[in-house]
This record gives sequence, structure tokens and C-alpha cells, in this order.
Amino acid sequence: MSRTPRSNSYEDYWKEFKDIASSTDGENEEEEITKTPDEGEEEIRWLKDAGYDFVVNYITGGRELTDEEIQGFTATLTTSQAAVVRRRVNSLSATIRSKQKHKVDVRDIFPQPSDDQSPRSPVPQTTSDGIDDINLLAVPRRHTDKRLPSLSRGRGEYSMSGRRNEVFKDPEESDENEECYDPSAVLGIETLSVQQKGTFNKHMVPDTPDDRRRSVMTAMPSISDEDIELHIEETAPKNSMQNAGLEKEDNLPNFNIVPDRLGVTMVTDLSLEDMNQIKSLALIELTALFERHHIIYHRRKGKKKGRDHGIFGVPLHTLMEQDQKIRPNQTVPMVFEDMAKFMEHHCLEQEGILRIPGSASRIKQLRKDLEDKFYSGTFSWVNVLPHDAAALLKQFLRELPHPLLTHEYIEAFAQVENIQDKKQQLLVLNLLILLLPPVNRNTLKMLLELLLKITQKRRTNLMGLSNVSMIMAPNLFLSPSSRSKTKGVREMEISMAAGTSNIVMMLIKYQDILWTVPSVLIQQMRHQNELEMQKKNREKSIMKFLRKDKADVYKKPAVINEGDFEEGVIRVLAPSLTKSCAAVKLTDNTTAGDVVDKFRNTNFTNGRNKKKDNNVQGVANFAEKDARLYEVGGNIGERRLDPQTNMLALYRLNPNAEWVIRSESVD
Repeated sequence: MSRTPRSNSYEDYWKEFKDIASSTDGENEEEEITKTPDEGEEEIRWLKDAGYDFVVNYITGGRELTDEEIQGFTATLTTSQAAVVRRRVNSLSATIRSKQKHKVDVRDIFPQPSDDQSPRSPVPQTTSDGIDDINLLAVPRRHTDKRLPSLSRGRGEYSMSGRRNEVFKDPEESDENEECYDPSAVLGIETLSVQQKGTFNKHMVPDTPDDRRRSVMTAMPSISDEDIELHIEETAPKNSMQNAGLEKEDNLPNFNIVPDRLGVTMVTDLSLEDMNQIKSLALIELTALFERHHIIYHRRKGKKKGRDHGIFGVPLHTLMEQDQKIRPNQTVPMVFEDMAKFMEHHCLEQEGILRIPGSASRIKQLRKDLEDKFYSGTFSWVNVLPHDAAALLKQFLRELPHPLLTHEYIEAFAQVENIQDKKQQLLVLNLLILLLPPVNRNTLKMLLELLLKITQKRRTNLMGLSNVSMIMAPNLFLSPSSRSKTKGVREMEISMAAGTSNIVMMLIKYQDILWTVPSVLIQQMRHQNELEMQKKNREKSIMKFLRKDKADVYKKPAVINEGDFEEGVIRVLAPSLTKSCAAVKLTDNTTAGDVVDKFRNTNFTNGRNKKKDNNVQGVANFAEKDARLYEVGGNIGERRLDPQTNMLALYRLNPNAEWVIRSESVD
């Protein structure tokens, strides 16, 4: 007789909820969430997390930023992103002014003129430390199809929800006699270029053949002010269970990742420094999206420290610190990895896995054994029963002093359900994944991979995607403080049950999509890096400014191996094979995988590399399928390339990068 999973109801959710409530000791746990942030504190934290520490320092130091300065340091953002930053800058400025009781600013009495009025000319100011306002104009002013609205707020007018609608005025509708503001007239700055409307990264039209060739090599792809979106497409449901082993009982559409000419980038493909930069951009875009959908969420901070040793009730980052002393390359807590691996090998086909609670007495003893024996290496999983192991894993997640989805963003995860469009939901979830700390993100990924494998055995274990999601939702979304106070919580939980279960369902089903990095964010990061490099080059040349022609000082840095570019040639390093680099000629169809294959099929033991014994191990390791090509330096830190990346297109985008082949097994 055919066996099917339990019906798609909330019975599993409420059963799990009751099990969680009964498993607590009834103690009045310490409140985890801090009080409401003081006035201005939220804006300060947001701006710092978005990468604008210097702006916070200026404003809290009593400085006022002009519209030109704000447009300067938001030049690499889209209009909606820049508007989000501007709102917080103006809100913080208004808060700081209101706290300075002895100083009265005219802007607190009279409204600031809108953007369609003539702006006041900013006058350079000098602080007590001698820093001049002109430093904020290092990034060229951004010209867009729509002017940024005046977004200053009086005290008490700022709303995190973004419910106030701003009126955008088309510059083409402005008065033809309106005087254009020229910063060079006031600040004595020579205008070097004027950008076209609607983009922040198109260069000037080259005047000479050399300039034309350099512009082809260094021009960044245009990023318009259209909404950022994931490159995915909906596909028709398959007749078989090939789509991750899931049947259509989840009622979710199927999506595939659309191939990108520059390659699909996964979270693990970028260096830590690049990911920190991506996180700042993701926060800005997430805030813009929530404001566009009129969704309010609060980024809270937990104050409960948790234990500083042991296993249960210990923060993830503390576990990682002690685990990396044992295994330096560890990316998730060792105990959680062992739990997940044990369940993967021994529990997937167990009927009712995750749903059946297991023996309370055995689980209590297992917890004690794990605490006492795990790090000494004497704990054994041999006699552990499947349902007991599943209960241990859920208890580990529930008792984290800081939730797996973090205090800052757990509310944002829950709010995703309030967005109607499925692709927009996935984009917001994708941004939230990017914002998680690395240990939280890696642990969540391992958990979702395990849950997906459980659903793939649904015919045997009777645990479909809906069942698994309903059971895991309260383990991920209920805070310990709410679990210790069951009275009055049930009404709130009823409204959360459907929403949080759907969120967990999407996290499981779309995890491959959610762990990609949107290409537009990578393009923005590249442009930021190019501007920073240009700024550093100008600073290095300041002493030569009076002795050399200005065109030489402000000229873009020369492209390395420009002669190779004309021939479509890149130089590739393969440290595990040879100390010398090899020239690879590119065609319009050459991919990163093709470059790796060329090295894999080349005999590097000839010529100068005649020491065969020293090279044979490198060749053997390199022959493994996990050898990948890396893009290093130039306008990016480091990126592991998708094998389908078009190399000629990428080289034109980042001509100063180095190209290195590495074997993952060696590293």
C-alpha cells in the first residue's frame, strides 16, 4: 500500500510548539532583547553597518553635510539605495541638532528647500582637526534620470517603514533658466568628467585610439536605476521527482538560475573582505526593498551573553573560536556538524524523523555525555537512536543564546511573507542570507541541506516539505524569552505559524538560489573599488601636481600587459604545477572551465620543469575535478569563477586582475 506524508495542516507545528514549551524548566529566563534604541542610535548603527562610519563621525562631531557631499559618497548606488542612505543621514543630523540644546539651527525652524529650488552653495568648512569638507567629494557626483528628493526630516518625522512617498521631479521639466551649480566655481576643483544620466559608470567618450582601446578594457557594465533582481526564471513542474526530490505538495513554483555571462557567483566564491563589502550593499538594498513594500522591522541586539564554554547554550561564534583552535579550517561548530552527519547517515529513512520527540531520559543523558565527552574525543554516536539525535539537534538550535537567524534579522525573515511577489520574496531572503555572520550562514546551510535530504526520503519517512517546515519553524523563530512565557503568546503564534512555516519551506527548496550573490551587487562593489583606486592614485600624485601636466596626474592607471589584450591573451598561474605563468589566448567563447582544461591537458614536466618527481604530486592533485580558476585583484579582492564564465568578457571588465588556478584539495 502506498504511504504518503501527513496532511498539510498545522498539527505538526502546534505539537512541536507544545513539546518546546514542556521541555523548558519553567524558569524565568533572562530577557534577551534590549530596550528600544535611543534616539539616533538605530541610524548610527545602520550607517556603520552600511559602510558609512566616516559619515557618522562627521555628523556626531557637529558637522553638517551638504547635498553635494551626500551625492558624492552615494555615487555608486542606485537612486532608491541613495535615497535610503540620505534619509538616515538627514534623520541622524536632525537628532544631533535636537540634542544640542544650546545651538539652534535654522533648518529646525524652517523647512529645507526642495530639490527643485536652487541649492545653496556649500562652503568648505574646516574642523578643529584640520580635515576639510572637500574630502567627502572624492567620489564624482552621480547624474541620474531622476533627482534625489530632499529627504531631511524634522525630529519625530522619520519612519523606518518608508511609508512617506517622495515626489521625484524629472530634471528635463526644470526651468531652463535655472542656474546649474558648479562645484568648481566654489571649491576650486577642476571638473575632470561628466557622466551620462542614468548610470554611474560610463566613461567619457575617448578622443584618441589609445583612449578608445583603454576604455574598452576598463569600462564597467552599466547599472541603471531599475530594481535589483535575481536572475532566475520559472520552469514548468517536472513529472518526476527530479526537482530536489520534492513533489508539488509544497505549492511553490520551480525556479532555475539564469546563466550569467560573467559567471554565477556563490557566497563561498568570494573572499571574506569582498563579502564584507557585499554585506554593506545588501543592507542598503534590503532597507530600500522593505521601504518600497511599506514593511516595518526592527534590527534588535541581544544582550544575553550565554555560556563561554561547553556545547548547549553557547553562542555560535564562541563555539567556532574554540573549534578553530582544533581545526583551523572549520566553518561550522564541530558538534553541529557531527549531529548533521549522523542524521544524514542513519536517520533519513526513519519514519516521523524530527516529528517524534524521542525519550526524555535518554536525551537528558546524551546532553550530559556530549558536554562531558565531546571535546575529549570519547563521545560515541554508535548507540544513539535516530529520534534522540533529531531531538538533540533541535535543542541545540533552540538554546542558542543568539538565534541562528540572529536577533538583528529574525524579524525581517518573518516579514518576508508580507511581500506578495514570489521573486521579490526570494530576493529579500537572498539579501538576508548575505547579511548573516559567516558561522550563522554556514550552519544554516548545513541544516537546510540535511532537511532537504529528509524530504527526498518522504516516501519512506513520511516527512514531506510542509511537515518538515512546520516542525522546524518554531525551532528557528521562537526566542527563548517567548517560550518561557506561554501565556498570551499563543495568539501571536497563530499568526506566525503559517508565515514562518512558509519561510522555512522557501529556505529549504530554494537554498541554491539563495546562496548566490546578485551580479548587480558585485558590479557595484567593482565600481567602488575602482573609484577607491583612482582616489589613492590621486593622493599619491599630489606632490607631483605642480610639476606635471594635470592630464598625467589624473590619467587612469595603465593596464598591465596591454599588448596581450589586443591579442586576446591572459597570463595564468598554476602554483601547484609550475612556477612560471602560461599565456592563454582567449576567444569569444572561451570559458573559465576551458582554461582549466587547457592546463589539465598540458604536460608541465617538460622543458625547464624536468624535476618530474617534484612535480608529479602537483599534477595528480591538479587532475582532480575540483581545480578552479580564480580572479585575483584589480577591481575585486578574490573570486572563484564559475566554470561557465566567459573569460574575454571578464578580462575586459577587470584587465588588471591575476588569473590563478587552484586545486581545492591542495588548499
